[in-house]
Amino acid sequence: MAKRMVIPWELKYKFVKRMLTTLFKGVMYEIREKDGATAALEFHERIWKREDRVKNMTATLKEVFKIEGNDIEAIKKWWEIYWELIGTEGTTVELSETLWRSRIPVGCAWKTEPEDISEWMVIFADMVGKTINPKYTLERTKAMCEGDPYSEYVGKIKKEG
Repeated sequence: MAKRMVIPWELKYKFVKRMLTTLFKGVMYEIREKDGATAALEFHERIWKREDRVKNMTATLKEVFKIEGNDIEAIKKWWEIYWELIGTEGTTVELSETLWRSRIPVGCAWKTEPEDISEWMVIFADMVGKTINPKYTLERTKAMCEGDPYSEYVGKIKKEG
């Protein structure tokens, strides 16, 4: 019986991450080329909503890492864990009870050459925030995909009254 090859976990992680990123990017580009940017973004959103994919992933991380509540701090903590899992750096620029401004200085998860589909990340991030708190809104104020030096996101939770 042949011995099983030992492959370091770090290599497995990098391989799977790059493979999935390449697949995702390829699918989005092909849909954009065939049917246009709007169709590609609609497809992206439908995929994440199907079978509550984002809701389930968000709930899983909240449960595993014991994230309590649905305030800005809970959303910030969720993203810090997610960034660590995917190998992205994020920085908090401003934090209050109802607002969180963050910067991602390392670029988009994949360089979106056609800028007209660069909103894919905003769609995903808004869904995560709304899963934690339905009153959450997200805006991307700067985007590396559009030539800015970093991506900046502003998340807000509307206060009652």
